[in-house]
Amino acid sequence: MNRIGIFWIYEKQIFCEFQQLQTLKPINGFIDSDLAHYQIWEKVKTQHPKFYLYEYEEIPRGRVVYDLSADQFIVYCNEDLLKDGTSKKLIMKAFGLSGEKTVFKEDGHYKIL
Repeated sequence: MNRIGIFWIYEKQIFCEFQQLQTLKPINGFIDSDLAHYQIWEKVKTQHPKFYLYEYEEIPRGRVVYDLSADQFIVYCNEDLLKDGTSKKLIMKAFGLSGEKTVFKEDGHYKIL
């Protein structure tokens, strides 16, 4: 099942929050979740104590959205994740994405601070 949402990649593991694509309504030709990294971070830190000393923007992260007009998923993330084949596979698996309908794009918003 295809999902959209947010994620972090740390030590070759993915930590994500997602929503089913079919449960959301399109806005301006895209389907995106209303999940925000800063809102979910406290929950992630509670579940994974290794993140206790980090802020949400210090771990490589990104977002998966769906582009209706192109009929494809877009994974927005920082440039480090774009170069890492293992991270791409983790994202694809966690969100139920297929290679032919998914593109990865760098987004400066997800630059690690």
